[in-house]
Amino acid sequence: MKQSELTTAINGIDGSEFYLNAILYQPTGPSSGLVFFCLPGGSVSRDYFDLGMIDGTDYSFVSWMTSYGHSLITMDHPGTATNPLPDQHPFLQPRHASDYLAEAFGQFLTKAKIQDLKVIGLGHSMGGMTTTLIQARHSLFAGIALLGSSARGLDWGLDDREKEYIGNPIALEKDLEELTLRKFGMEFPMINQGPSGESITFGGATPELNMRLRETTIPLFGAGGMMSMVRGSFALEAAAIETSMFLAFGDHDIGAPPNEVPQDYPNAASLELHIMEKCGHNSLAFPTIAELCSKLDRWARSLSD
Repeated sequence: MKQSELTTAINGIDGSEFYLNAILYQPTGPSSGLVFFCLPGGSVSRDYFDLGMIDGTDYSFVSWMTSYGHSLITMDHPGTATNPLPDQHPFLQPRHASDYLAEAFGQFLTKAKIQDLKVIGLGHSMGGMTTTLIQARHSLFAGIALLGSSARGLDWGLDDREKEYIGNPIALEKDLEELTLRKFGMEFPMINQGPSGESITFGGATPELNMRLRETTIPLFGAGGMMSMVRGSFALEAAAIETSMFLAFGDHDIGAPPNEVPQDYPNAASLELHIMEKCGHNSLAFPTIAELCSKLDRWARSLSD
């Protein structure tokens, strides 16, 4: 596969200018005519999509997907890792972050001269929420793929005060800065050093994969994490999705039971739900990555039919 860096200037909500960066991966062989815009989950960098070859098995999502002829753009969330915000930038709301990402992605397509490719939005965990926000606000994608991601929230991760905002997105957005700082202490906290290896749910399939996941750990976009945990926080955006959707979960994933997830996307043109066996939340860090990529390839190509 071919790999190149992308960068573009963005105008912030406060009038400041800053830069957002991404990586473009392209197949060396014939193109499928599809490009995936990939966003990682909370506390994880874009490197999650390129975990590499470990013990003779390829755990690189971009390697698998480019072998099918697809192009991919992987990107860190604004304010994290390769995409820091200016020091004076005001508190970043997830909806504003999605606007920045949509603007940057459109410019990346033009700069890379791949604007004629059909676009699939793909997000893991918190990145799935952001992908949903981007589509609802900007209609960039011909289809959406969510990995370990839903609009069901994580009730078990909320305290009594935070649970008061379930089903009340307007109040949550109004108080999100306060709630984020109350929970995490800062806007972009380093809340862990990656999986301990004690649980299939939060780790990978082997100690080597746990180590690789730890290497991808970065500070959390706190407001994105807080919002994604509150059930109903982006219910209107989820209901606005009218494209086809691909949902994949591990059988040891976090959040609501997978069969409950489709109800929050009632207007999707079509919806495929897949559950990977012997797989945790980090589905790209398990041998089931081969099965996942094969199913995702078939689904994505069907959008061109």
